[in-house]
Amino acid sequence: MIAERDFTQQSIIDRLAATRAAGAPIVSVTAGVGIIAKCAEVAGVDLIFVTASGRSRHLGVPTTVNIGNATQMTLDMLPEIDNVVERTPLIAGIEATDGSRRRLSRVIDQFIEVGFDGVTNFPTVGTFPGWGEARKDVGEGTDREFELITAARDRGLYTVGQAYTVELAKGTADAGAHLVIARCGLTFGGRRGPEDSQTIEQAAEHVQAIVDAAKGANPEVLVLAHGGPFGTPESTDFLYAHTGVDGIHAESGVERIPVEDYVEAEIAAFKNQSLRESARAV
Repeated sequence: MIAERDFTQQSIIDRLAATRAAGAPIVSVTAGVGIIAKCAEVAGVDLIFVTASGRSRHLGVPTTVNIGNATQMTLDMLPEIDNVVERTPLIAGIEATDGSRRRLSRVIDQFIEVGFDGVTNFPTVGTFPGWGEARKDVGEGTDREFELITAARDRGLYTVGQAYTVELAKGTADAGAHLVIARCGLTFGGRRGPEDSQTIEQAAEHVQAIVDAAKGANPEVLVLAHGGPFGTPESTDFLYAHTGVDGIHAESGVERIPVEDYVEAEIAAFKNQSLRESARAV
């Protein structure tokens, strides 16, 4: 019999606290299709995110959220993910500045009703420096994302803040985020990744600054790193040795790069085989 997922805000808090108490890193992933979500759960992932950017990676294009209405895409992806995930909390990406969904309370209620266990402010205006401040006066700035986090926490959902900067880290933690993701930009590597734009040392310094800002605002908040050079287990060894993060959040590092590498290698292996002599003559 298929088990029903049943997570409360407190049970997710306890789940992640147990992971850290065991000395293990918290690992979360984004899954835009069922097979990625299913494999992630089998491997023991702690959280699964459902966001529009996950869908773009499975289209075989560079990671983007500008391929439709991001919030609706998240809702549309849920049935496929929920169909194969039984033991892992699902975190929904909500675009707080979506002008077609101005009443955040109703948006949050909709996500609760369909079965999400938590929310995150993604897509985020933090992706575009200065945009959040420029749009603040018309209600489509960074403050709107803080409102989403506060409202979702008050409704009993687990909340995750996306932070490209120390200001966003502090703001999301102050708003009530249980967990903050320290974003280092797009993940390097693979066929659709950007060229290296920062060293691993620079990325670690950036992550630690976000850790300090988030935990300075709320010592209980958890912080995961994402992106830039931190896309492989080997790179996270360096991350854990040089920062105070609680784990890693993988997007392209799970959804895109391993798929690209494995499928290409398997096809190449098939093509490099030789047929028996009798078959060649046919």
